[in-house]
Amino acid sequence: MTIANPWLFLLLIPLGLLYFFWKGKKYIGYSSLYHVKEPHGFRKIIEGSYKPVFFGSLFFLIVAMTYPQSAYHKEKISLRGREILLCIDTSFSTTGAAIETIKEIVGAFIKKRTNDIIGLSIFGTDAALITMPTMERELLQKSLERVHSSQMGYQTSIGEGIFTSITALFEKEMGNKFTFTELRNSINKQYLGDYAISFVKEMKKRDVLKNKLIILFTDGIYNIGMSPDRPLRLLQRLGIKAYVVAVKASDVYGIDPDVAAQHIRELQEAIESTGGKYFHADNFEEVAHFYNEIDRIEKDEIVIENILKKKDLYLYPTIASLFFLLVSVFIENFWIKIP
Repeated sequence: MTIANPWLFLLLIPLGLLYFFWKGKKYIGYSSLYHVKEPHGFRKIIEGSYKPVFFGSLFFLIVAMTYPQSAYHKEKISLRGREILLCIDTSFSTTGAAIETIKEIVGAFIKKRTNDIIGLSIFGTDAALITMPTMERELLQKSLERVHSSQMGYQTSIGEGIFTSITALFEKEMGNKFTFTELRNSINKQYLGDYAISFVKEMKKRDVLKNKLIILFTDGIYNIGMSPDRPLRLLQRLGIKAYVVAVKASDVYGIDPDVAAQHIRELQEAIESTGGKYFHADNFEEVAHFYNEIDRIEKDEIVIENILKKKDLYLYPTIASLFFLLVSVFIENFWIKIP
């Protein structure tokens, strides 16, 4: 349970003092009580319960004002859509217009995919998952706003970014049977290792490969980490498509044009080997074609488990407070009688 306004519990201190102060006042100022019968039995118990009941209503009112909420509870949602991981290049080469172009396209993409589960990863020298695949569009937009160039280092490891995105898509399925480190070591070879092949077979056996895809937003120039063709080779074996929305590298990066062209060509070939495509962000028609291409990917039923939401509990102490108040009013006006 969580409490939104715990400081309101301080009101219980003066409430307790007031209760004991009033409890000590056991008489009413009449000239004579000679003809007043002393209450006894059940009537005496009822009349004596007035103050505890009245202050009980105030107690529950304070509890309600603290706005208690239950622990997170599980919920299951079923929908038809896709599971998409957006992988964003934040290296130094995206400084300036490049990163802003990426964020603009990604932001529009998130708004458009109303029924898709989307996650965000970023990469530079290192890679990191910043948002697990989710339906929470506001969370995705806020996470995107915090993305900036050089966030994960100045260099560019496209391979690490793709691998991080793959593990995000399969984190739940990997469980204790597969580890990220061993899987990475198994794909970072000339050929896929036995561990990676075992992973592919297990995922196919579980039938968890439908409608998953990775979209890479980058200038296509890499200079550190594993070659991007290695995690893309794993995607090819899994039957998962990868797409690239390419931006122009920042002029301040100063990379050799021939090297850049070679890297872009190699990345494009590796992307197309998965069945995906390579689009250019500076071409409006290609960006529109990119949206249409994703729309053509068949949707499938996605069951989202463990959607965590808070349940408000303030209504229960509010009802209790109202009940105690009504009981105290009844006791005071219909039970306690002083001639």
